[in-house]
Amino acid sequence: MTIMKRLASLFFGLAFLMALNLFADVGREWISTSLARTLFIAFGAVALVLNLLSFQGGKNSPVFNFLYWAGTIIAFVGLVFQQFHLPYGMYILIAGMIVLGISLVLPESLARSEKEKRDDLIDDL
Repeated sequence: MTIMKRLASLFFGLAFLMALNLFADVGREWISTSLARTLFIAFGAVALVLNLLSFQGGKNSPVFNFLYWAGTIIAFVGLVFQQFHLPYGMYILIAGMIVLGISLVLPESLARSEKEKRDDLIDDL
């Protein structure tokens, strides 16, 4: 499971570098826009799939994990729509960011798993 998470982190990092190329014009002399667009979509998709396969293994509750990954997928689809200049790309991206924001401001009692809650108890009878 940890190997899958490390691979996913690597692919997210590579996708982030391609996003810098696309959205901030960084490194355009080394890699073309069309190649960066293709690599951004490929690396991002692989990272999302790898993380989705291992999202139950996290320390957070399933509600938090589901909202977080749903928001991430929606935001990624919005970025892809933006890159291909498809309609409603900005709206999809904003919706994904809203879902991500909701997942990050969940009350701590919802965000923590049951095991973590039990670890806080002094005497677990």
